[in-house]
Amino acid sequence: MQENNKILVVEDDLRSAKLLKSLLVISGYEVMVIDNAEAAISIAREKLPDLITMDHRLPGMNGEEAFKILKADEKTKNIPVVFVTASVMDDDKERLESYHCKVIIKPIDTRTFVREIEEVLNVSRG
Repeated sequence: MQENNKILVVEDDLRSAKLLKSLLVISGYEVMVIDNAEAAISIAREKLPDLITMDHRLPGMNGEEAFKILKADEKTKNIPVVFVTASVMDDDKERLESYHCKVIIKPIDTRTFVREIEEVLNVSRG
């Protein structure tokens, strides 16, 4: 991991958001947490995080819709997105993975979560 990588956590469940943030901060990441997709899109355009973790079910716009908007935007299209969600059926998981995204199912494994994030970051850096 390189110093000060910025990760945007998009999670509407406070307990899950705190857990993800804690795991990432302990590992040296700068973490921003937001609880809805619309605000996440704005923050991503402004702050250009190195990676976004996105819940699939969010109030208002869902994570998949936000992902499509981010990928269509020249400014944010190269930011890797990892879906971290409990609310996907097998066909939903396959569809999300078809976007070439990692999908981590909740409850997350706290022993492997950061390593999975780092793998995605390493791949995105080429």
